[in-house]
Amino acid sequence: MRGVVAEIIGGRVRVCAVVLRDASGSILTVRKQGTERFMLPGGKPEPGESRRETAVRECAEELGVLLDPAALREVGVFRAPAANEAGVEIEATVFEYPTVQVGSPASEIAELRWLAVSEQPLPADLAPLLSERVLPAIGYPPRALAARWMTVFTGSAQGVDPVYSDAVVKLAGVLAAEGVGLVYGGGKVGLMGQLADATLAAGGRAVGVMPQALVDGEIAHTGLTRLEVVPDMHERKLRMAELGDVFVALPGGAGTLEEFFEVWTWQQLGIHAKPVALYDVDGFWQPLLTMIDRMVDQGFLSARYRESLIVVRTPEDLLDAWAAWTPPVPKWTR
Repeated sequence: MRGVVAEIIGGRVRVCAVVLRDASGSILTVRKQGTERFMLPGGKPEPGESRRETAVRECAEELGVLLDPAALREVGVFRAPAANEAGVEIEATVFEYPTVQVGSPASEIAELRWLAVSEQPLPADLAPLLSERVLPAIGYPPRALAARWMTVFTGSAQGVDPVYSDAVVKLAGVLAAEGVGLVYGGGKVGLMGQLADATLAAGGRAVGVMPQALVDGEIAHTGLTRLEVVPDMHERKLRMAELGDVFVALPGGAGTLEEFFEVWTWQQLGIHAKPVALYDVDGFWQPLLTMIDRMVDQGFLSARYRESLIVVRTPEDLLDAWAAWTPPVPKWTR
């Protein structure tokens, strides 16, 4: 790279790198010309550059991708032996960036490769900095779960008891640590806004889906990993169903109930084969479960669909239930 001054102090090279993901959550790795190891895009700073400026410039030069500096989130500073220089240690300031689209590689890059969320074991040709330091720090690869993106239905109000807010924050932290992305209604208010804020604060990914009318009403969260604007509520629910690998209802009102029953009914009809869960904060869903059990008792709901419904009270139980879940036989299967 022309004009770059290698900052080497005591056998240590300082660089800046960026974790870039596609819509599925896969991480972009690059192999630079003349090397055999795959690493994160990035490189050494030029004189007078801030670390953030270096990250933006390197991605523009190597990938032709223009990053918004304000959207870069610093993950941390990591050290590991250099992949291509014996006796040299790399000290990397690593950032994360929301979902991007990357085309053909540009300057210095010989090959691009996306590291899939489910890819285990990790490829043997990753640079030590990436495989031994950065990936574990960002919870990658995530726990072996049935879901990589969790679609959450919850209230646009906070509720009267702080136990609901506390539960939302705890859930967000655990999911972010496990690498599970959040899909939700895109609002900045109530429990849904708190869930998004807590997810982002914990280093997780939050994708919102909101109709144009509600965006115009100024309740959209503007700091998300991605906000998808759709024409109406029908498109909103369809898109949230497409993006999610699992559906979870937290405490909420009539809208939350509508969303929950729709995806649970679709599961029973075989429209999808994804788990559906009630996150039962402080017994919030017990009256509903009593009604569901009555539906079974009176012959209006098959017991197998009641058994397929996940009901949990902790994030850890939710993770375990996902891992063990198997879809029920669809209702009209002969």
